[in-house]
Amino acid sequence: MIPLIIKVLVVTAAAQVSATFCNLTEESGNHQCYGALGESLSLHLTANTAEEKITLKKGDNRILYFKTGEDWRSKLHQDYVNRSEFLNNGTFRLDSVIEDDSGDYQLDIFNSEGTKLRVVNMQLEIQAPVSEPMLSHLCLPRGETEVTCSSEGDGLQYSWTLNGQNLTRSVANDHYQNTTTSDIILKSDVTGTLTCMVQNKVSTSNSTIHLLACPVFSSQIRFVIVTVAIALAVGTLVLLLAVFVGINRLCGKLRFLHTTSGCSNDEGAAVVYTEVFNKRKREVNQKATEMVEYGEIKMAASLNEEESPKNQKDMELSTNQTYDTSFLTTFGRT
Repeated sequence: MIPLIIKVLVVTAAAQVSATFCNLTEESGNHQCYGALGESLSLHLTANTAEEKITLKKGDNRILYFKTGEDWRSKLHQDYVNRSEFLNNGTFRLDSVIEDDSGDYQLDIFNSEGTKLRVVNMQLEIQAPVSEPMLSHLCLPRGETEVTCSSEGDGLQYSWTLNGQNLTRSVANDHYQNTTTSDIILKSDVTGTLTCMVQNKVSTSNSTIHLLACPVFSSQIRFVIVTVAIALAVGTLVLLLAVFVGINRLCGKLRFLHTTSGCSNDEGAAVVYTEVFNKRKREVNQKATEMVEYGEIKMAASLNEEESPKNQKDMELSTNQTYDTSFLTTFGRT
């Protein structure tokens, strides 16, 4: 399978954070609320602000405890002093919510006589808003189109539309989705405006691409592409081999000419060392030859000075001297 990446026009829309608002005034019971990370969260606690006493707790910690008409700031927990406000309409606004704000809350409403009127349990979940979706698009060999939509955030939910209509099996073969991406495979010849929408409980965003028809690759075309790729690979290997052989032969010629340029300096040094060694050897042989000549001349001089030896013992002595000289000469050659 040889996919081809096709450039398409991508139109993105900025992520929109939904207004996070929870109404806890209607009835007692359990409520599920959501807040956008880093954004404001409004909790509508009571509709009657004249003669009611309000207590808001998170777990065992009391966040707010005051009677309507009193200074609520003096009754506020220290962790909420600089990022919250109680409005005249009975709404408690929490600014720049954080992940630690998630949890279970309990709201108790009393009348002026201290009778409990309502008990409301609220589970609050803080989610990171979705980011702008990123779309990638490629063509498959059979003309199908694979489109991937990816985004960041908590609790992501994906949906697709083609030309304003929800995708159906008539145009889409498969659909895959995980926590961060959604992939669809469209049938061949599917064109038009494709939109990916990502949303969670606190925000939504979408991106759009304009699809063109993908080319269909037959088996013969795939064979030609594979053959060309193999030929290019073999040609590259042959070229590299030819370059290697040429460089090797060039270095061989340079070594033959006793030239160190382009080849290893160690080889040139070995040639110079051999020449010096041979030169020294010739000098030693020359000195040995001079010693031989000197021995022969000395022997001849001794014979002239004693032309008539006095007795046979002198002759033997002279002969022994000659042999000794020859021995020295032979030793000198060695």
